[in-house]
Amino acid sequence: MPPRARRTQAQRTAETRRALLDATYDSLVEGGYRATTTTEVAHRAGVSLGALLHHFPTKADLLSAAAQHVFERRQEEFLQAMNDLDPGADRFEASVDLLWRALSGPAFTVSVELVVAARTDPDLAASFVEVDRRFMRSCQEMYAALFPPEEGYPQVGMHVVWALLDGLALSRTIDGYQWHPVEEVLDTFKAVLPLIVESTRRDV
Repeated sequence: MPPRARRTQAQRTAETRRALLDATYDSLVEGGYRATTTTEVAHRAGVSLGALLHHFPTKADLLSAAAQHVFERRQEEFLQAMNDLDPGADRFEASVDLLWRALSGPAFTVSVELVVAARTDPDLAASFVEVDRRFMRSCQEMYAALFPPEEGYPQVGMHVVWALLDGLALSRTIDGYQWHPVEEVLDTFKAVLPLIVESTRRDV
């Protein structure tokens, strides 16, 4: 067999960073912010604490990079959901289902952990806000594909949908407990969304 090509330093660096960010992501999902220490992340990633500190000198640096990593994960989930849409599906139901799927995965759990931590951490807050704005711009573009503004659809509609589903997803954050009847709320919202959107639709 031919000898395997040796990895470059850049490749090794990228792989280590990726392993550390994946480990941070998994730790936030499984144990939350409190349990996500640099020691825990290094252990999960299979690297020394010194190696972690070489890439991310502080926990704030690590979590700021993790915020970007979460954005990429959420983006992947959202794009996959878009690709899975039935072209003949009802646009209103599709928009609700699409965003609900984006809010039902582990990336949402990580986002909750990070946004709560960012409330009292200005450095993390700055990083989180920046990547969340990028994510929301992507969502806006995808929403516009379903409800084109040139057809008179108000783009604030996406924010209405997102706000309700975001709160609904948050209501079931504690495992085994939720304070809203999720399926009933979703079905009701799907029924009234066309009325809400059409009532604010502009003539074009």
